[in-house]
Amino acid sequence: MTFVTFLMTHKRPININLFKIQLPLSALLSITHRISGILIFFIVLPVTAIALSFMYESQQSYDNFVNFYSTNSFIKLIFISLVLIFQYHIFTGIRHLLIDFHLLAENLSSSFRSAVITLLLFLFNAIATIWIML
Repeated sequence: MTFVTFLMTHKRPININLFKIQLPLSALLSITHRISGILIFFIVLPVTAIALSFMYESQQSYDNFVNFYSTNSFIKLIFISLVLIFQYHIFTGIRHLLIDFHLLAENLSSSFRSAVITLLLFLFNAIATIWIML
């Protein structure tokens, strides 16, 4: 049997519903790592650049921004969210680097353990970040 006839006769799924498939935790971390990278590029970096350019204009603009940040809860929530997105991307990126350098095993149980450890470290860091930034 040639490869072409194998492809013609092999029953392949037409439509895979990702909401019905139970992905492993490591796959969910990989997907969310990519999503957080997109969010960093399109949201975190531009907002950070705008905020920094506003703060660097003068001492008065810096004081205005700090005053606006300290009095507005919605702005605090936005900046805390941006910092948490960046931190999540860093934590999952370090996990991916450890896997790429073969410092973590690539079997399913080791991958699950490293995903749980990554999420726990991020959770502890997120609690500390929220506590500091509030």
